[in-house]
Order: sequence, then structure tokens, then C-alpha cells
Amino acid sequence: MAIHHINCRTASSGIDNLATIVDAMTWLCGDEELLLIDRTTSFHGSEINLITSHISKNRDIKSFVDKLKQADLLKISENLSDRIDDSNILHFRICLDSLISGEISLAEADKKTVKCSIKIEVYPGQNAVEEITNFLGL
Repeated sequence: MAIHHINCRTASSGIDNLATIVDAMTWLCGDEELLLIDRTTSFHGSEINLITSHISKNRDIKSFVDKLKQADLLKISENLSDRIDDSNILHFRICLDSLISGEISLAEADKKTVKCSIKIEVYPGQNAVEEITNFLGL
């Protein structure tokens, strides 16, 4: 498989419905056991919840990728080399509001987001862009 693991993270404030966000992240990641919720407070004392997931099983990775729309994959592929860092990690953001409504769409600049990073499995002599392009079928 061309993907080593996927990390997703988002934050919610004290006024957000944490249960709804956890349900949406569970649907995205495939299992609530993959989620880690870190409850903390801001400098001024308001509640902040950091919700992260680490997906490493091939079955869960495939399920995550299958949920991405073809149009979003094409949008990611337009600037794929800019989205991949020196550590061979592909970065993109999903709109949190659309995720809560059961859909996945790439985030606009002014929306709450779920930050996703996909660690591409690359060996010497391989190119990260080619590997992820072949895996995603682009």
C-alpha cells in the first residue's frame, strides 16, 4: 500500500457540540477507538478540545480514501507537489461543517477544518507524487 498512515485533527471550543464532532470524526476514521480527545483550557480559561486520530490499518486507510470525492481528489492533484512536504506527507483540509453533515469536501479559507496528513510510503528510487497518484487512481 502506498500510504503508511493518516492523521486527522481538529479543535472544538466550549460552545461547540463535542459529541457531534466526535461522531463525525468517528465516521471519517472508521472507529471511535482511533480518536484521542485532549481536553484543556485556553489562556483565558475557556474549554478547548483537541480531537486527533491516527489511522494505520490498511482496511481503515482504504475506507478513508474511498470516502473522498473524485472531484476533491482532482482538486488535490492540481497542486499535489505543493501539498507534499520534504517528509513525504500530503497535507489537505476538510470542511468540518460538511463532515458533520456526513459529506467530505475540501475546506475554504474561512471555514472550520479538519487537518489531514497522509504519510506516503516511499522507498529509495520512488517518487512520492507518483506513488500517491497511482494509489488514488489519478
